[in-house]
Amino acid sequence: MERQVGVAHLPVVVAALVALVLAVAFVAVIYRRPQRGLLVLAALTPLDGLLDIAPLPGVASAWKEGVLALTLICAANRRVRPADRTDPPLQLPWWPAAAVLVAFGVVSALYVYGPIGLYGVKVTFFYLFVVLALWLTPFDALDRDRLVSIIMALGVLTTLVGIGQQLLGPARLVELGYTFGEQVRTSGPLFRTFSTFNQPFGFGLFVMLALLVGGAVALSDTARRRNRLFLVCWPVMAITMATSVVRAAILGLIVGVIWLAALRFRRLIAPLLAVGVVAVISLPFLPSNITKVFFSSSSLSQRGSGWGEIFASIWVHPLGTGLASSGSAADAMSAAQGDTTRTITAGAGGTVQQLSKNYQPDNYYVKLLIELGPIGLWLFLALIVTAIIWCVQYSRRMPDPDGALVLGVSASMVAAMVACLVATYFEIFPLDFYFWLLLGAAGCATAQHESRTVRLHFVPEAAASRPTSANS
Repeated sequence: MERQVGVAHLPVVVAALVALVLAVAFVAVIYRRPQRGLLVLAALTPLDGLLDIAPLPGVASAWKEGVLALTLICAANRRVRPADRTDPPLQLPWWPAAAVLVAFGVVSALYVYGPIGLYGVKVTFFYLFVVLALWLTPFDALDRDRLVSIIMALGVLTTLVGIGQQLLGPARLVELGYTFGEQVRTSGPLFRTFSTFNQPFGFGLFVMLALLVGGAVALSDTARRRNRLFLVCWPVMAITMATSVVRAAILGLIVGVIWLAALRFRRLIAPLLAVGVVAVISLPFLPSNITKVFFSSSSLSQRGSGWGEIFASIWVHPLGTGLASSGSAADAMSAAQGDTTRTITAGAGGTVQQLSKNYQPDNYYVKLLIELGPIGLWLFLALIVTAIIWCVQYSRRMPDPDGALVLGVSASMVAAMVACLVATYFEIFPLDFYFWLLLGAAGCATAQHESRTVRLHFVPEAAASRPTSANS
C-alpha cells in the first residue's frame, strides 16, 4: 500500500523538480543580464489574459510583479559603478514632472485613504520601476532591436488569435472557460475580439501600439525581411484591431499614422487619402446596426453628463478627491477591502455583466482631475508633452533604426493622448508597462547616441579611425 502511494506521488515530485530546475535556470539567465528580464516581460505581458482559462492558482497572476522584482534585484547587483560604466545613463528630460507627479500622488493616496491607498499607488505608478531597471542596466542597440521584434511578433500573434476567436464565436469561447460579460463581450451584433487579453480594450490598444512602433521601424528599412513581413501583415492587423470595437484604438491609430506621415513618411499620405475616400464612399452601404456601434453618441453623452458634475466639483476639491478614487485603481482598493464588483442580468437575452461600484470616468484626463485636481493633470501633460517633443527632436538627429524607433515611440504617445479622451489608457494592462518600457528604451538610445557624438568630437583618433563610405 505504501509503495502504491509513493508511485502515485512520483509524477508530482518529478514535475516539482523540473519546475525547480527551470526556475533556477531562469534566475541565472536574468542574473547574468538583467535586460533579459524586461524583454521576457515584453514578450509575455500581452499573453497574460490566458491565465483566465489556465488551470493555475490565483497567485500565478502575480508573475509580472515577481519577474520585475527579480529583474530589479539582479540589475541592482549587476550595475556598473559610475567610474567603470561603458554605457551612458538614461536621458530622462521628463523626470522632474514624473517625480513631482509620483510624490503628489503618493501623498494624496496616503492622506485620503491611509495605508490601503498604496494599492492605488501600485496600479498607477508600479511600472515606473521599469525605468529604474533600465537606469541600472540600460538596453543596448541589440536589446532595442529585440524589443522591436517582440512587439512586431506579438502584434501578429495576437492578431492571429483574434481572427481565430472570430471564427470560433463567443459561445465556443465560453465553453473553453471564458466568462460572458468579462472577457467575452458583444456590442450590438458584433462580437468584440479580445485575443490573449482579458478584455477587448487591451487587445485593441496593444495592436494600435504595435502598428505604430513596429510600422515606423519597418518603413525605415524595407530591405530587411522582418520589416517586410510586418508591413504585409499591417492591414490585416488594423482590420482585426477594429473588430475589438475599441474606438480609442481606432482614433489613436488614425492620428498616429497621420503623425508618422507628417513628420517623416510622406509616402503614406496618398494611401491614407485613398483609404479615407473609400471609407467615406463605403459607409452608406454598410449595415446600419454595425455603423451605429462605431458612431453611436449615446455612450459619449452619458460620459459627458458625469464629467459636467466633476468639473463643478473641482471648486470643492481643488487638489482632487485622492489618488485612486476612481477607475481601476479604486477597484484594486475595493478588492483589497473585500468589496468587489456586482453581477447583474439585463436585457431580453439575459446578458451577464460585471459592474464596478466605483466611478469609471472612461477618460484619463477627467480621472486625473477627479483624483489630483488641475495640478495633477498639468503634471501629467507636462510629462507626456515633454517626452513627445524630446522624441521628435532626437528622431531627426539619430540614424536608423533608433531614429525610427524613437519616432514610433512619439507616435504611440500621441495616439495614447488621443485614446485617453475616451479610455483610461494608463490603467489598461499592458499599455502602462509598455509606455514606460518604450520611454526608457528611447532614453537609452538617445543617451548612447549623445555619448558616441561627444566621443567622436573630442577624441580625434576615434574620429579618424571611423570607417567611411569609401573604406567600409
